[in-house]
Amino acid sequence: MSDDDFNEDFDDGGMDDDMGDYGDADDFNPDDDVPDEDEDEPGAEVEVENQYYTSKDLEEESGIDAAINGFTQVLEKEKKHNSGKAGDWSFKALKKIIKLQLKKGDKTAVKTRFLELLKYNSAENGVSENDLYKGVGSILDHITNNATDTDFVLEMYDVALKQMKGKNENLWFKTKLRSAQRMFDKQMYSKLQPMIQELEESCLGPDGKEDSKKANQLLDVLTLAIQMYMDQKDRKKTKEVYEKGFDISKRNPGVLNSKLAVFHFVGGKLHMENNDWERAYTTFFDAFQFFEEAGSKFKVPCLKYLVLSNMLSNSEIDPFNSPETKNLQNNPEIKPMADLLDAYQHKEINKFEKILRDSKKVIMGDPFIQGFIQPVLREIRTQVLLRLITPYTRVTIPFIAKKLNVTAGEVQDLLVFLILNNAIEGQIDQIHQLLKIEKGVALAKYRHLGKWSDQLSSLNNSILGRVN
Repeated sequence: MSDDDFNEDFDDGGMDDDMGDYGDADDFNPDDDVPDEDEDEPGAEVEVENQYYTSKDLEEESGIDAAINGFTQVLEKEKKHNSGKAGDWSFKALKKIIKLQLKKGDKTAVKTRFLELLKYNSAENGVSENDLYKGVGSILDHITNNATDTDFVLEMYDVALKQMKGKNENLWFKTKLRSAQRMFDKQMYSKLQPMIQELEESCLGPDGKEDSKKANQLLDVLTLAIQMYMDQKDRKKTKEVYEKGFDISKRNPGVLNSKLAVFHFVGGKLHMENNDWERAYTTFFDAFQFFEEAGSKFKVPCLKYLVLSNMLSNSEIDPFNSPETKNLQNNPEIKPMADLLDAYQHKEINKFEKILRDSKKVIMGDPFIQGFIQPVLREIRTQVLLRLITPYTRVTIPFIAKKLNVTAGEVQDLLVFLILNNAIEGQIDQIHQLLKIEKGVALAKYRHLGKWSDQLSSLNNSILGRVN
């Protein structure tokens, strides 16, 4: 209890009549008979604290209603001992009440109590902006994860945003961004798009131009936008946002490099789609370092794509050579990719296929990785084929098919491609199912071939069928 909050009324007339009993008026101090507020306050706070922790046990012991009543008493006791003002314990109790009301299914009570929570601030209740944001965020996350009615979830976000708009723009932005993130997680792009537009506009100055002071906030918004466009396969918009993000970074030296992590991540994907494996590897590595530093959940999928691009680029660099990547090598999501890389580097086809089958969920369950498994399979089979026929001048196609575990037709398709690209100088005798090699196999030359021909698009379909 503060001095400003403490008021005690004295009856001056009564004191004057009895003054003789206490000596001279100058010797009298009315505070001598008033309890020391510093001594009384800890007892009051302990009572409130005890009530809070007692209430936490009531749900299991006596049910939801008993727990709600217990936390309501926390509100009442703190106001009683704090000159009618709610404080930190009331803030904590309100969060509990809201979650219990949601569990009970009383949406009206949830909304009423949530509005009460939103009125807390540092000046009146000693609740900092950061604590308020975390508290409101935890409630909204709880509602998002437990409410079955999406409209109710959106309504609660709207309630929070209306209370913050015009009063606390920073809190409004962070909450609005949080809401947009939830829409992205649920793939509700029709609702996400206008949110992103509103958030972008909030980062502009009064003149409608980019506000340099809000560059970091703008990058947070664009981080969501670029992921949305990537998921929607809108490559034009993805590239536009990708370039815009790096332009903002260049114009604003104060921007945190970590803000560009997702841009590097998406950039790696774009390079993969353009078959630019080496640039993809470098870009994924940059993204991984940022994710690792920030402890982001993106570091695991990023490392998986890093390994994928390493295989496709035929790089001699070991992606697990750094301490950061080495620490994740045995992660359940990473180990199958690490084993796949090992089989790929040693050209062990049977082991490669077995890993694909045994770790189907981890590897083939990722749509992005699945889209590049065909090129990886083509690559490893080509490398094995070239090594296989190197000692020979004549080799039967069925022999090659058996070694590669594919059909004779698939072998012929692959041989045609290699002959047309001068990786092999020879002829195919279809009648006798024989490859006649006129000169040595150009294995090194093959490694520098350009993009694959469309004529091999069906290669390994039977293998993928077995994997799937």
